Amino acid sequence: MRAFRRLSRRLPLIAALARDRRGVSAVEFALVLPFLAMLYMAGSDTSIAVSVNRKIHNASATIDDLVTQSEGMTSGELDALMNVTASLVEPYDQDEVFIRVTQVKIDANGRQTVDWTRSRNPKSGFTIYKKGDTYSLPTDFKAERSLYVIVTEAYFDFHPVGGYGLTGPIRMGETSYLYPRIGTSITCSGC
Repeated sequence: MRAFRRLSRRLPLIAALARDRRGVSAVEFALVLPFLAMLYMAGSDTSIAVSVNRKIHNASATIDDLVTQSEGMTSGELDALMNVTASLVEPYDQDEVFIRVTQVKIDANGRQTVDWTRSRNPKSGFTIYKKGDTYSLPTDFKAERSLYVIVTEAYFDFHPVGGYGLTGPIRMGETSYLYPRIGTSITCSGC
């Protein structure tokens, strides 16, 4: 009975609180704010990731295009070309850009081997190629015989700003394939 009396005395106070609408907006805003902040961060990270991905695709295509337009180059010229191409990712960190240019020889039997290769900023998880190593081109090249293909790979490790420790770096990349344009192959001294 005592509990009922206490509750009946407090009932007008509870009823008054239920009718009071002051502060409802502040409470609603406090409930919605974390979701809005996460949505904003996710949208920002997504737009940065799309921009970086586009820049990496452009870097791969650019270096492949430039290399295939020459008859030969030195390792220093190729290094300089890769460094300039890596600058295409500005304003993002160039140190996160991995570029590898490889000339693949396809012999008369269809065997695909590395003729020469050069890398910029080697990263873990990537195979290190040496002259004569077997290379696997996509199936589109299966019927090709007695020619050379320039393969350019460009990768970037994107670190999301709002990853909250839930995601590590996201590796974005592109691989381009072109035939030499001036001759049948490209020489690279020192590669």
